[in-house]
This record gives sequence, structure tokens and C-alpha cells, in this order.
Amino acid sequence: MRQAERNARTKQNIKRSFIQLIETKGFTNITVSDITRDAQVSRGTFYVHYTDKYELLSKIEDELIMNITNALKDNLKEPLSNDSTHDRSGATYRVFNQALEYVDGERETMHALFSANGDPQFFSQIKDVVDHLFTMQLEKNAGHFSAAIPIDYTKEIAINSILNIVRHWIDKENPESPEELADILMRSRFMAPHDLISFD
Repeated sequence: MRQAERNARTKQNIKRSFIQLIETKGFTNITVSDITRDAQVSRGTFYVHYTDKYELLSKIEDELIMNITNALKDNLKEPLSNDSTHDRSGATYRVFNQALEYVDGERETMHALFSANGDPQFFSQIKDVVDHLFTMQLEKNAGHFSAAIPIDYTKEIAINSILNIVRHWIDKENPESPEELADILMRSRFMAPHDLISFD
């Protein structure tokens, strides 16, 4: 096995142990010794790759954010358009599905980081990325967030509604497929809160 492959395998083992420890002990309580013992690597090997647990966390989060950003940018055309056809061939469906496919592959990591034991700032980082990309693409397509209420509240409703659905999906024991959740997100864009409540 080449050195690059050994390094990649070692880093993957460290990441796996780190994420499991976040779930069980919480990031605050984890030590480097905990990580190396669980990953079955020496402290020296750990320090070849990371300065401390904070750098390890930062590198994991940076990679997640970069890949989510790329998944969104690759397909993001008109994410908040008024097309209510729920067309699976459209840009809106593609952007949801592509990003969700990636998130699904990193489900354990995302679940740990979003949990009470994880990083309370990570959700805000993801939110900032989505906010920036959606705003940028809206402007390119001559769109804008509604000013029916103050714009900061409009953006909170529009972006948080999507991200909280995804967060709920990540937390589920028996989650829908990425394709099914993409359909749910497509439908949810055209439903106001009062549409979700009915009376006999």
C-alpha cells in the first residue's frame, strides 16, 4: 500500500472514531487520547495530521461545507422559482437531490455535528452558505426575496424551513430516500403554515 493510501485510511479511521466519540461523549469532553485509543493509532500519528481536536473538527466541517457548496452550485439555477410543477427534470429538483445525495452519504457525521453533543455553530455555517448561494442565484435570475414582511424574517422563513426539514430527516431512524425528501422539499416550497392545518 502506498503512503498516500495509508494516510487516507488513517485519517478515515481517526474521523470515524472522532464522530462516534462526539455522539457518545460530546465534543467538549473528548481528548486526543480518546481518539487515538479508539482509532488504534499512536498520538504521534494523530499529530502528523492534526494539531488538536479543534483542527480535526475544522477540517471535517470545511470539507462538508465545500462539498455541499459544490453540490448546490453545480445545479443551482432557480432554487426559489415559482414553478409549481414539481418537475424532476428541473433545476430546483436537481439542486435538492444532488445536495441530499451527498448529505445522505455523510449522515453519521452530519448527525453528530448537528446534535447537542456536536458543534452548535455548524448549523449556522451551513445556513450562511445556503443563504449566500440562494441570494446570489436569485439576483442572477432577476428574482428577490419578498418584502411583504421585513426581509430578514423572510429569509429566515425561506431558508430555515428547508434546512430544518433536512435536519429532521438526518435525525430520523428510518429516513426517506434523498429522492423522496427532494419531493417533500419541492412540495413544501409552495405551502404556507396555514396550509398544513385542516379542520373537519
